[in-house]
Amino acid sequence: MNADSSAPLDILQQQIRTEAAALPPPDETVPPSPTAASDVMLSPDHPQRLRYALADFLHVHNDEFVELAYRCVLKRAPDAAGHLHALQRLAVGDSKIAILGDLCASPEARGYGVEIIGLAARHRFWRLTRLPVIGGLIERLALFWNLPEIAREQRRLGQALAQQHVAADLGDLAAEVARLREELARTRETRR
Repeated sequence: MNADSSAPLDILQQQIRTEAAALPPPDETVPPSPTAASDVMLSPDHPQRLRYALADFLHVHNDEFVELAYRCVLKRAPDAAGHLHALQRLAVGDSKIAILGDLCASPEARGYGVEIIGLAARHRFWRLTRLPVIGGLIERLALFWNLPEIAREQRRLGQALAQQHVAADLGDLAAEVARLREELARTRETRR
């Protein structure tokens, strides 16, 4: 850089310093603190939130769930091994409750003090269902008790899948119509 090009830079730096000096000093009487009130204003996946509802996690699936769980509970992106392990657990039918509960129980998460409202009792119940012999019986009783809710969820998922299928078909049809219009326009131009 030569002396001629540094002159405008010096002038700009001086202007910035002058404007910064004219700004009022920061208000140091009210220190920022992460409270429950500030949590309400933050988005569900905001890394500074310390309180979440279990429902914040149950509407997302697969990679999106793992990413959200790590960012909210551990305040970081998942490492490759942790990401793969969580996806494998989901693939073999492990519940999101189990994964969230295990993440929250880790020393890393306890250091942040993250709370997921509604998780503790559900995670304890999940751990009960893992007990030898009696765990299977407990799980079957719970499934029988929740059968109407499970049936509603299955119908809802069926409708969502059908809508996605219809949307995909419509997208394919729209692309085909666009292709045919282009072909028709080319044909008309060649006839002229």
